[in-house]
Amino acid sequence: MTEQRSKKRLLPWSVAVLAALALLLIWPRGDAAAHANLSRAEPAPNSELPQSPERVVLWFSEAIEPGLEDVRVLNSLGDRVDNDDAGVEGDPAEIAFVTLPSLENGTYTVSWANVSTVDGHRVRGSFLFSVGEPISGVVDLPSQPTIPNSQEPYLRWLVLLGSLSVAGGLVLEVAVWRPAFHRAGIGLSPGRVSRRVGWLHLGGMLVLGFASVGQLLSQSASTFEISWFDALGGPVSDTLGTDWGRSWLWRSGVFLALSVILIARYMPRRPSNDDQAAPGIARVDYRAFAALALAFLLLVPITLVSHAGATPELAFPAQVSDYLHLIGAAIWAGGLFHLALAVLPGLHGMEAGDRRAFLAEAIPRFSVMAILGAAVLGVSGLYSAWAQVTTIPSLAVPYGITLIVKTAVIVPLLALAIANHRWIRRRLAKEDRAGRWLARTVAGEAAIAVAVLLLAGFMTSMEPARQVAAREGRGLPSGFVDDTISENISITVSVEPAKTGRNDVKVSLADRRGGPVTDATDVRVRLSFLEDDLGELPMPLENAGDGVWVLPEAVIALVGVWQIEADVTRLSGFDGRAAFRFEVLAGAGSDSDAIRPDRDLGRALLGAEIAFIGVVLLAVGVPLGGWYERRGAAFMAPGTAAGVVGAGLIVWVQFLAPVRIEQLTNPFVPTEESIAIGRTAYNSVCSSCHGESGTGDGPAAGPLYPPPASLPVHVPLHTQGELFQIIQNGVAGTAMEPLSDALSDDEAWHLINYVRTLGDTGIR
Repeated sequence: MTEQRSKKRLLPWSVAVLAALALLLIWPRGDAAAHANLSRAEPAPNSELPQSPERVVLWFSEAIEPGLEDVRVLNSLGDRVDNDDAGVEGDPAEIAFVTLPSLENGTYTVSWANVSTVDGHRVRGSFLFSVGEPISGVVDLPSQPTIPNSQEPYLRWLVLLGSLSVAGGLVLEVAVWRPAFHRAGIGLSPGRVSRRVGWLHLGGMLVLGFASVGQLLSQSASTFEISWFDALGGPVSDTLGTDWGRSWLWRSGVFLALSVILIARYMPRRPSNDDQAAPGIARVDYRAFAALALAFLLLVPITLVSHAGATPELAFPAQVSDYLHLIGAAIWAGGLFHLALAVLPGLHGMEAGDRRAFLAEAIPRFSVMAILGAAVLGVSGLYSAWAQVTTIPSLAVPYGITLIVKTAVIVPLLALAIANHRWIRRRLAKEDRAGRWLARTVAGEAAIAVAVLLLAGFMTSMEPARQVAAREGRGLPSGFVDDTISENISITVSVEPAKTGRNDVKVSLADRRGGPVTDATDVRVRLSFLEDDLGELPMPLENAGDGVWVLPEAVIALVGVWQIEADVTRLSGFDGRAAFRFEVLAGAGSDSDAIRPDRDLGRALLGAEIAFIGVVLLAVGVPLGGWYERRGAAFMAPGTAAGVVGAGLIVWVQFLAPVRIEQLTNPFVPTEESIAIGRTAYNSVCSSCHGESGTGDGPAAGPLYPPPASLPVHVPLHTQGELFQIIQNGVAGTAMEPLSDALSDDEAWHLINYVRTLGDTGIR
């Protein structure tokens, strides 16, 4: 009978967690970047145009709400000169534009504003461009504040306080204090505690309800830049039609369902339900598990409008981690609130011996849950810090500073928790004084947890640290310069400022003693964007004398990783070659995406996080009897599952995750060494058909139909990923057989570097 009841109790737990995760899985999501900031623009910021553009186009770091965009073009006097027809493009909309009449020569300011579909924040910004003359003059516009809405941090704090209190209180009830009353075996009744818990649940729901209504009014007022009172009516209705509003409606629906269950449980209270339970037998209360499932569901829409839902290319992993973070906070902080304000005060008036017996049973149970909650909270917090801060210099901005303060505040919370676990808990069964000390320390922990949640409210209202740091250039390189030795000459390549827009490219040639190499007859560079196929074109440089060759004002249009290859032709015949990769940032501080977490690393880290949680569950379950006791099995089963899922995710990311062929990037820079390896591979498996020069005139080409392709013609037509696929898999219907057995992956990439030089003068 006991084993059967334990299985019945595990089933609702499983349903609660699976239902919450299911909603998170099916919720529509997209990749974005938390605050829809400007990624690039046409005209580019600080650009000087020879003639008036037809329109201004803005690309944002995430989707924006159609109809709530604002794009204006102002002249030097601050007068609006555009056609007042701002619109959006794309699905989801990530582009805004406004058309222009023919502008006179002068300097113009583009002022923009939008509302993110992810977190609902309204963001604004501006930049300059000129027509027919150098940029001059500045129109002062308000800069983006650290916290766009002064009420938002406190409203988020209250939402967290209410939702985590309810969820944590329900976990405490089903896992700690109700089982402890029954396990004490002395006929104790939890009636008084139950009443206090009920009032605390209803209080948490009231806080959550009022804060949610406040968020709706605040969001509407902020979006339309009006007062809360004026937001009533049409603005609120329009806000509910946005992605943020739909998430709010989902949360409200779950809130109402949870309120009905809690009211049914606690008002009116039915004493017989508690008082008639026999000692040692825990009655399964399915309404408590239903309420717990809804409380977990309530955390999902909170996650969906957080920074996690707008992490570039990592939205879903970050959301899963953030959801686990909220669950950890609910178990630990929410449990503390109920323990401090309801359970421990509800023991007053109980016989000292009975109270000690209850605490001796309940506190070890709570310690287990608190350890689990703290572990989940800690590891998921590290993931969130990495995703939203990413680099050490980013800690110097407001978000990063608040994160440091929040971490520091947690230290005394941990100290009190350790004191409870190591000193007070051991004395509860023997000393009544230990119970009084427990009440004080738990109250202290709860107070600190409230402060931590307040700081969390401020953090989630700020722009992520990595975005602010990117715009301010913190920790980002300024310009690019590197050098190499080729054919006994030193080739130094520099790109200034290595940002979107016009860049000065310089190639300096020196001999071993540092003197200038002056016998070069031609120097060309080839710029290629490694994150997409934009094609490439060798560009000649001008001889500036003393071994210096320059290409002024080369246009680099996209943010990301670029490759630059320099080919040097000399009279002596000892031609040189250099190749490097470098990061291009956005010009004029307009790019909020210059610092972003790595997608594959983020997926692997999520796997490590889930696996770590599995290890913690197993570590908790073993002392409780492992698989041989139901309490131990309750932790061993999910721990094993988490370990398998986490390890599987890591393996999938490392070895099985699909990659679009055209987006494959050659891991080898085309240095002389790489090209030499590729030349050897070419002579071994390719030259017999394609010939020495790659034009398809090899000794074995005669009887082949269709004839071998001319590589100087066809290679530039394919991305390096497509070339890799052709080499490894061959081409159906031709004599081009798969070479995967003849060449390793590395040799194939070196071969690609070589065949890309076949059309270049002097490169063999």
